[in-house]
Amino acid sequence: MTTPPESPAYATIREGIGLREQGRSPEAKALMEPLVGDVESGVDAYAKVFLAHSLADVQERPEDELAWDLRALAFMDELTDQQAIERGNPGGKNALLPSLHLNLAVDYRRLGDDANARRHFELGQAHINSLPDDDASPR
Repeated sequence: MTTPPESPAYATIREGIGLREQGRSPEAKALMEPLVGDVESGVDAYAKVFLAHSLADVQERPEDELAWDLRALAFMDELTDQQAIERGNPGGKNALLPSLHLNLAVDYRRLGDDANARRHFELGQAHINSLPDDDASPR
């Protein structure tokens, strides 16, 4: 199986993640936000999830982080297992759900919505078996 070529957006998103990991979230946000229009109007569902999920992590306000995480989850409806596998997720699209739901649980907890926090925590746990074993992860 050959991996389809990546759009330049992937490199920019990865660069944004690197900036966030260095504690430079405002710079990461400024780098990634201009991608939104092109990525969201495109056909690459994985890029849509990847960008929204990454933008959630660089928001200053918990309400904004929640909005981006919800957007990432909504884009999951467009994603196929095959697309997720081609982008390095051996467990398919469901392997992305634990992270998405657990991030939503944290978002809701920060906002004081314990019922939704619990619901997303449980949904994240329900999909934990979708994660591949460590020995199946791409190197």
